[in-house]
Amino acid sequence: MANKRFFSRSGPFTLGSIARHVGANLSNTDCAALPIHDVATLDCAGANDLSLFNDSAYQEAAAASHAGAMITTPKLGTLVPPSVCRVYVANPRLAFARVGHLFYPARALKPGIHETALVHPCALIGDGCQIDAGARLGYDVVLGSGCRIEANAVLYDGVCLGDDCLIGANSTVRHAFIGSRVRLGSNSCIGGEGFGFVPTDKGLLRVAHLGLVIIADDVEIGSNCSVDRGGLGDTVIGAGTVIDNLVQVAHNVHIGRNCVMAAQSGIAGSTTIGDNVMIGGQAAIGEHLKIGCNARIAARSGLIRDVPDGEAWGGVPAVPIRQWHRQTTEIARLGSSRKAKPTPP
Repeated sequence: MANKRFFSRSGPFTLGSIARHVGANLSNTDCAALPIHDVATLDCAGANDLSLFNDSAYQEAAAASHAGAMITTPKLGTLVPPSVCRVYVANPRLAFARVGHLFYPARALKPGIHETALVHPCALIGDGCQIDAGARLGYDVVLGSGCRIEANAVLYDGVCLGDDCLIGANSTVRHAFIGSRVRLGSNSCIGGEGFGFVPTDKGLLRVAHLGLVIIADDVEIGSNCSVDRGGLGDTVIGAGTVIDNLVQVAHNVHIGRNCVMAAQSGIAGSTTIGDNVMIGGQAAIGEHLKIGCNARIAARSGLIRDVPDGEAWGGVPAVPIRQWHRQTTEIARLGSSRKAKPTPP
């Protein structure tokens, strides 16, 4: 259960109103009047709490739970004690997420500019924005309505944000156009120079990076991430894409819509990624590659070749997933046969 010191809970709500909110059916119409006070895990829930049961691996926990109600599927519902009210949906995780936002909506902004914030007179601030202590907004910065700039964040000259954006504490944004409802975690850097150098007789000469970072609507970027601006073109992140903490996106990378990048993954320069691509944690993706739509890259992979649409790849160097599984199986077999070989007298 959420700690009341940090989270403000709404409700209670009747189970019937919750079911209508998520488009669900109840196992018993008598359950509609049950008051639900909170959401909780199966092992911690009480008689007025709602839990999630979406995996048969948790059958024992569901059977032993004291939850008053569970969001589940009709098939899994047969594994729940009859005394428990069941909320039937096709996608329990999605429904439970929506219920979580019902009980714990985002905190309202406190519009205004903190007295220690530095805002250039030529910056354009939309209605209802909150700018926290120590933040700095440069010349010609534009904020849409309802944005929050957290403590010590810096928006350099010319940066533009759409509506309802969040820039996390200590983050920096430069040379960037950002859409609406974009969330940037703490300590991240958007729009820095890319990693490009040319050898000379006197050492390495940095290549000028004259492009921008373009971030579309509804993108979320975690903490401690870097998204470099383009060299001559732009670095682009498509709408709805979610990027975990500790991720590197290099110059001129184009990421499509609704992609997912897990923590500690990185993309080298000028690589193009299609829509709905999933990239596992610590995956390393080389430069000038093309990853097709709906592709999957396994965690800790090293990708140095293009990936066609819809394929799953893994390994170092990465290959189609079935080939990788055959390789790892063969390596394991060779290792076990070597151990089993008798030692000569």
